Amino acid sequence: MSILVLLAGVYLLHLLLKMNWIATVVTAVCLLLGLQKHKALYRRMKEENLRFEETSEYLDTLLYAFGKEEKAERALADTEAAMEDSPLRELVWDALDHIHMTFDDTDVMRDSLKIIEVGYPCSRIKSVHDFMIHVENYGGEIIKQIELLLSDKRRWEERVRVAMQERKKMFTDIVLSVAASLVICCMILHLPVMNVDVTKSAFSQILTVAVLLLDDLILMKAQKYLAKDWIALGNSTEPDGEQRMRSYYQYNKSKDKRMSVILSIPVILLTGYFFFCGKQMLAAIGVFGILLMVNQHKIGRHLAKKNIVKSIRSAFPGWLMDMILLLQSENVQVALMKSMQHVPGILAWDLQLLLDRLPMEPESAEPYHAFLQDFKIPEVHSAMRMLYSISMGHSAKADEQIGELVGRNLKMLDEAETQRLKDLNSGMYLLFLAPIVTASVKLLADMAVFMLAFLAGAGFGG
Repeated sequence: MSILVLLAGVYLLHLLLKMNWIATVVTAVCLLLGLQKHKALYRRMKEENLRFEETSEYLDTLLYAFGKEEKAERALADTEAAMEDSPLRELVWDALDHIHMTFDDTDVMRDSLKIIEVGYPCSRIKSVHDFMIHVENYGGEIIKQIELLLSDKRRWEERVRVAMQERKKMFTDIVLSVAASLVICCMILHLPVMNVDVTKSAFSQILTVAVLLLDDLILMKAQKYLAKDWIALGNSTEPDGEQRMRSYYQYNKSKDKRMSVILSIPVILLTGYFFFCGKQMLAAIGVFGILLMVNQHKIGRHLAKKNIVKSIRSAFPGWLMDMILLLQSENVQVALMKSMQHVPGILAWDLQLLLDRLPMEPESAEPYHAFLQDFKIPEVHSAMRMLYSISMGHSAKADEQIGELVGRNLKMLDEAETQRLKDLNSGMYLLFLAPIVTASVKLLADMAVFMLAFLAGAGFGG
């Protein structure tokens, strides 16, 4: 059925764009070859949407079951029994089977839960699994932690659903953009302008085929945005984060300044040559080049800091969520040490410095104030002041302080992940503009062919 629809569409384009049969056949063959890719992307979109729904159901069921059973194995068994048949349910069954059939000295529960995490690489699943393992190892009251995880999960689910709807709307806009651009191309060809038919030109036919195939490529690229792995899309992972922070803190200003001077020497010589040759415009451009080269170390430093701040804003709320969960059963210093196991790389350097300073200044606020102080991020400094206050406060106020920290962090998570999802959607805006560019090239080429034909017919060509 889809093949017949495609062929009917190609025939309609054949009539509207006045394509010859060679161009029509080439277009039809290429589009038929691409049809299987479109179908595969559509199936993948359905699968990824289903994986997201399975993940949402799993997190809800597992957290409620763990709140009731307070044992990870029994919670997994209850979750598996409550779930409908799905790939995720099979992984839960595999995890339970690993628990029941493993009798060595390995961390059986951690290895079993990892089976699920590998198949469904969602940061929320890992956080819930880490929470269950922590409770089984150290105990403690779990109701507040479960409520916190459920609240975070609901906000995450809402953010992803909003992102899904935005992408679907943007995909529709891209389809309409492609259709509108082709309509404009058709209208130009059917205007009665001095009986000149530009479609008789081989160049025009080739360009028509190229535009149609480029539009198909644009649609395919846009379709890939709908077929993303939604459960992993919001994960904040930067494997080079720790290296970037090390490079930032070990920055050698004098060395980079010398390098800037060395790089500016060829530009200075070239600018002097232009000046003495009387090429004032090139000399003026050279002056700007000199200023750029002399200050390139400052520019690079500024851009590096800007990118690091963006990464910190993205990673900090997730780490703080781990801290809040740990604070339900640990004091601040112990929670900081345990959070080191899962800290994002971009925060690892400063967290290690904080842990190194705390034994020497256990009651001082300075170690907390020094955390990421170079980057002057108000939300981070506010949260660190709150952690210091909790570490030094009385138990009567601890719950209230943690509650305030939870509220602030959920707001930061919303802002950070919403911005990250918007950044990931930005490529679709370019795809919306792409058909306009291809249609413009086609129109300009047709106009050029028309003008040549007109001039030749008017006798200017001889």
